Amino acid sequence: MNSKEIIAGLLDLKPTPRLPATLMSAGAWALNSSGLSLEKALAAPAEEAAEILFRAYNGVDSDIVWAMSGYNNIIIGALGGKIKFRLKGTPDVIETLIKEAQDIDRLDINKIKDDEKIRFILEVSRLLARKVNGENYLALTRWGPFTLAGLLYGAENLMRDVYKNPDAVRHLIDFTVELYITYAELYIDNGVDFFLLAEPTASGDMISRKHFESFAVPAFKKVFDALKAKNVRTALHICGNIENRLDLLNDIGAELISVDYKVSLKKCREIFNKKTAFAGNVNPAAVMLKETPEGVARVSGECIADAGDEPGFLLMPGCDIPPATPADNIRAMTRTGREYVFTA
Repeated sequence: MNSKEIIAGLLDLKPTPRLPATLMSAGAWALNSSGLSLEKALAAPAEEAAEILFRAYNGVDSDIVWAMSGYNNIIIGALGGKIKFRLKGTPDVIETLIKEAQDIDRLDINKIKDDEKIRFILEVSRLLARKVNGENYLALTRWGPFTLAGLLYGAENLMRDVYKNPDAVRHLIDFTVELYITYAELYIDNGVDFFLLAEPTASGDMISRKHFESFAVPAFKKVFDALKAKNVRTALHICGNIENRLDLLNDIGAELISVDYKVSLKKCREIFNKKTAFAGNVNPAAVMLKETPEGVARVSGECIADAGDEPGFLLMPGCDIPPATPADNIRAMTRTGREYVFTA
């Protein structure tokens, strides 16, 4: 079985011949491994960028190849927002695009189709899909609708209006749901067949379980229903400690739930067992970046033990890794998964 077939089995909650392991996103790391920042990669030939990504992910035995990840905020710039590139990390939104939630009605979603940076990223994705040639899922991670709402309006404004103006927030999120689906369709047309929604603003550190259920969960369901209709695979990642809302994630339509290192994998097994696949959760900074390969292997083994031998677990860092993460540390994680012997 190739990597794509093994990941498909995992998502279908079937036994797999080995434990799959992958990076999560890691676009800044993949390009930095060849001396390119995310900004410089946009000025490189598309074929060169695709080849760098292909070699980077395959060089560390990642079972999933990621399509130009790290550009989550490009969509804000395409709509007219202000973003700033870092030397090595991912670009930041430096100014909110709307001042009031109802201002969302003046934004034109179709502008993203004409943005030069997005067109370039789509071309790299198309070329990368050709290189992958069905051996791996070609995956994309981008902000989900709740986090997009916070970036367009300001996270503090969003959290305030969750209490003071909930109808306006729902209207705003309806827009970001449509925005995400429109954006995803562009990538589907260029060979991407696995989508991970990244939702840091829906973290337990940011929003209560009550408001998560009221605002974020309906948006997730709309997006995952739309993606399912397109016959692509789906995942959700939420940063921070979300143990108090894990049970809400079995019915949102995502096939895989990725959790931060703050979340117990034993708890995930208890909640998701035989219902939803889950992934995690090696600490991306304290372990993946700073540990020795032996230390990474030890922690990876602890994650596997906590997740248990039942089908449905994907070994992965608990979030995106820093650009300077040593390749030997990544290989230590993936090798630990590949060499694990199931005992169940």
